Amino acid sequence: MTVVRLALALTAAGTIGVPAAAVRAAPPDPAKMEAVTEIKEDEWPSKVEYKVRRGDLVRAPLGVISMDHKPVRGLVAKLDLDEDLDFAHHYRNCWYTTNAGRDIAWCEFPDVLPAFSGRAITTPVAVAGVDAEPGSRLGIGFRWQSKGWADARGGLRPVTAFFAGPGAAVVRGTSGALTVEKLALPIADIRTNGNFIRATVTSEPPVSPSPSATPSSPSASPSSPSPTVSSQAPSSAGSGAGLPVTGSGTAMLAAVGGALLAFGLVLRRTARRRAT
Repeated sequence: MTVVRLALALTAAGTIGVPAAAVRAAPPDPAKMEAVTEIKEDEWPSKVEYKVRRGDLVRAPLGVISMDHKPVRGLVAKLDLDEDLDFAHHYRNCWYTTNAGRDIAWCEFPDVLPAFSGRAITTPVAVAGVDAEPGSRLGIGFRWQSKGWADARGGLRPVTAFFAGPGAAVVRGTSGALTVEKLALPIADIRTNGNFIRATVTSEPPVSPSPSATPSSPSASPSSPSPTVSSQAPSSAGSGAGLPVTGSGTAMLAAVGGALLAFGLVLRRTARRRAT
């Protein structure tokens, strides 16, 4: 039991597989932070569980709260996706790799986290696979550290490489920059710098990218999906379903329809008068 506890402690500290000299050169993170996300208002401390269609973005905030009286200057975050999730974009301030079928990223933010304040990644970072089984539960794990913690380990590239699987590449993103927003989320029962969110895959038809859609900024890299959700409700009107009717033809049909309606009302009134 003692050996197991020691192994778990070393894993949490990120020291397994690292030479002793490197461990001594990389002190623990002095920043006191907690990873937080949305909590159900009437079921504290139960976290919100999200619904997601296949091929759709997982929209959930990945937050951090300072538990220290000193500001944290610069943040880094680890993003860890389940097998049926993919990164929606490959951002230039993130390094990406894989391990045992899971996609992993470490991202760096220049923001200052003030004392006892909160920040969050609010941009959806993951998209559900189109082949995900309806009813399956997908998870996004996230962990926050200070930039000083990453710098003490040589920067984000070696940090990302530490979590890479055997032979897995470590690649920097090329799209715009992932950002954090000012947002204070409630403290949950998990009082550590690591947390996760869950999303259940619905049985709705998968979301398909629109051929004419223009990718939003930042644009996705060629290896990253960039799904778009149509705001138009589906129609069951046959082969032309879903196509909007616009232009002068619409105005003409409206005018003819109005004239026919008025003529019908006149006939109805005339008939009623004769009946009386």
